[in-house]
Amino acid sequence: MKKEAFILWWTSKHEDLIEITADGCDKIVYNKQSIIDSIKKLKQISSIDRLFYAMKANYNPSILNLIYENGVGFECVSPGEVRHLIKSIPNIDLNRIIFTPNFAPKTDYIFAIENNLNLTIDNLFPFEEWPNLFIDRDVSIRVDPGIGAGHHEHVVTGGNFSKFGIPVNDIVKVSEYSKKYNINIKGLHSHNGSGIKDISSWTNTANILLEIANKFPSIKTINLGGGIPIKEKLSEDDFDFNKFQDSLNKIKNDFLEYELWLEPGRYIVGESGVILSHVTQTKKKENYFYIGLGVGMNLLIRPPLYDAYHEIINLTKYKEKNEIIASIVGPICESGDKLGKDRYLPHTNEGDVMLIANAGAYVRSMSSNYNLRDMPKELLF
Repeated sequence: MKKEAFILWWTSKHEDLIEITADGCDKIVYNKQSIIDSIKKLKQISSIDRLFYAMKANYNPSILNLIYENGVGFECVSPGEVRHLIKSIPNIDLNRIIFTPNFAPKTDYIFAIENNLNLTIDNLFPFEEWPNLFIDRDVSIRVDPGIGAGHHEHVVTGGNFSKFGIPVNDIVKVSEYSKKYNINIKGLHSHNGSGIKDISSWTNTANILLEIANKFPSIKTINLGGGIPIKEKLSEDDFDFNKFQDSLNKIKNDFLEYELWLEPGRYIVGESGVILSHVTQTKKKENYFYIGLGVGMNLLIRPPLYDAYHEIINLTKYKEKNEIIASIVGPICESGDKLGKDRYLPHTNEGDVMLIANAGAYVRSMSSNYNLRDMPKELLF
């Protein structure tokens, strides 16, 4: 099936990937075609007028250029991201950048205004305390529809216990400030979380935004954010992308006078990346095995932080029978330095090459220099 070939791109490349690590060094490898295929699939959704890539997912310059060449804009959350983007793509059209700071200092908003960026405001505070910044200017607002979803509480970005967005009950105050200071509210934005499998989350949010849009005659764009899931486990069912597409098309019928935007991050790059790391040591405690790698939570923080699942494969023994249950751990001096728990694997030896899947998003961009261990090189394959 085409979908399976896309998700499992590395299954037909395992010999090539082992060869990449022949120098004994760990690597992060990104598959160029996987990124292009993800963008193509998103562009098949006829109801979507513009796509923006949430570059916090992965800001590798080669990947940014690839995404830009394929007609996608960028969602940035800090001046640092914008500067890095401009450095990576010197001739970038700034109209292809949306800027969505959260609890940021006043200087971030000044930066956005000075650079004529598409600015999104997600709190009443800037309107209350710095209204003069926005006089006679176009801005969008991020709405918290009171709906949150995602694969872990730390990635849920809607509802009372999320720090993001202006509550629906406060929208009337936004309207008052916009009239008082002649602020042009040109767009509505919402983002409910990451890895959202319940399609009704988008439709319910869209209906709330539509109701709000009717109160602002200046609204031109509706941004439903991101959160499209990728396949976490090889054994789980695929996300029903066709149903998702149909739902968005129905939403568009209610938004004919508005542009409909999406800003996926992980969906575009997540499946493209794999970590290739050599086994450093193994350990057995009674009947339980530990397999140590050259990389740890300093590179891949998602399992300790989100309890996220990444498939882990012994590439060296790819066709051998799984015979042990093991935890895959790193060299970081923390008990939480576990990249995978209770995994079925072949008997594994020092020097074997292990592959960690779905490492294209929120891996290198969330890494740290904790324990001062070197980062693997990144390659576009």
